[in-house]
Amino acid sequence: MLGLVACGGQQAVNNSDVPPPNTATSMPTLSIPKDGSYNSKGRVTKINLKQGSIELDHEDIVGVMPAMLMEFNVRNKSILNGLKVGDNVDFVLEYKHPTETVISIKKIP
Repeated sequence: MLGLVACGGQQAVNNSDVPPPNTATSMPTLSIPKDGSYNSKGRVTKINLKQGSIELDHEDIVGVMPAMLMEFNVRNKSILNGLKVGDNVDFVLEYKHPTETVISIKKIP
């Protein structure tokens, strides 16, 4: 009885029908791609001959990453010769954990 007076005479609310809040944080599972070479297509958005890199707006690279805009280092700067911003390209990405490198690239119509 004393508890009711101390709480202002209110009855306790039964929350048994209300599920408890979800305290577990759902984090996506990250998977590490297998080392190897992966083919994809994309569009050139930036070329950095000095650094030896190319930025591509690329399609899914199956087994590695979803479609996105990303800058990649190239194995050999000479593969960038003849390419320009706006070119559509086929390319091969080499994945060696934890790095990605474009090892070949060619302009497509």
